[in-house]
Amino acid sequence: MAKKIVLPFLPDFEQSMLTGKKTATTRPRRFGRAGDWFPAFGKTFVLTEVYRTPLTRIIYFLYQEEGFNSPQELIACWNRLHPDIKYEDQRDRPVYVHQFQPAQKQSIRQEMPQNA
Repeated sequence: MAKKIVLPFLPDFEQSMLTGKKTATTRPRRFGRAGDWFPAFGKTFVLTEVYRTPLTRIIYFLYQEEGFNSPQELIACWNRLHPDIKYEDQRDRPVYVHQFQPAQKQSIRQEMPQNA
């Protein structure tokens, strides 16, 4: 059953999430499963897919979905956010990609518990 999750984002990502440029976030651990939902910047988003893959794959193949214009921008952000997991030292490390999209109000209401 889908549930509300906490998936924090820096204020830097507000514009790219609200405009749909950012549709994925990569984290060292899993935060939810497909169908789970989270609030961010006054909107609700739904996870569409969550999977594990090496960090280097994200850097070079999903940097645009992460909201960046180049792999180098994503590497700089990753290293800033995860100083203990620097890309240069951990490029083959498995990480979790959380792909998401804005929620459709009707579908969230049907799955949302009354006390959420």
